Amino acid sequence: MKNTFTSLFALFIAFSAFSQITHTVNSGNFYYDPEVLTITVGDDVNWINDGGFHNVNADVNTLTGSSYGNPESFISSPTNGSDLYTHTFTIAGTYGYDCSVGSHAANGMIGTIIVEQGTSNVNETVQEQLNRTFHVFQSGYSNTIYVQFDARKNSNHAQIQITGLDGKEIFNQNLNIEEGKNVRNITLKEVPNAGIYIVNLFAGNSFVSKKISIQ
Repeated sequence: MKNTFTSLFALFIAFSAFSQITHTVNSGNFYYDPEVLTITVGDDVNWINDGGFHNVNADVNTLTGSSYGNPESFISSPTNGSDLYTHTFTIAGTYGYDCSVGSHAANGMIGTIIVEQGTSNVNETVQEQLNRTFHVFQSGYSNTIYVQFDARKNSNHAQIQITGLDGKEIFNQNLNIEEGKNVRNITLKEVPNAGIYIVNLFAGNSFVSKKISIQ
């Protein structure tokens, strides 16, 4: 029994180490590449400095002076070294960040990390999958809304809707979705007033909704 337990424990440790992935984000004047990265809880992100003096600031938004409101906050010291920063993400959610050095953020050095809760549940329903993988955020400080979600199968029976808290609709569009990961960059006709909005996704018989803060 003791040998069996020891073997199972060793297998668990080996699997955990194997399942952890390190992702690379290149950084330079004035970009993070990729600008949007999707990972799984437990993964590492390593920011590489392609050149210049930069940092990774996921604490206080450099442009607004307000907290990013991330699931957890972190900030690295500015450096011109090649290894900018590495962070292990242990909490699922969407993390906004920028470079707080000088006017780098204002020049577009802004990024987003989407951390998904991994699942090994083969019995996960379509609705549960949609709830787990639906992410929305404003792309920079533009009139573009980034939407990401996973779908179980191809379908032309989907719709994306954006409303204010008062229920007033500012966007509505039919979607053709594909099996697997779907990404949509929704361009609004004009930047709405700053505030909280609601993004609704109707996909077949499933529905998911998430609030978004637009600056």
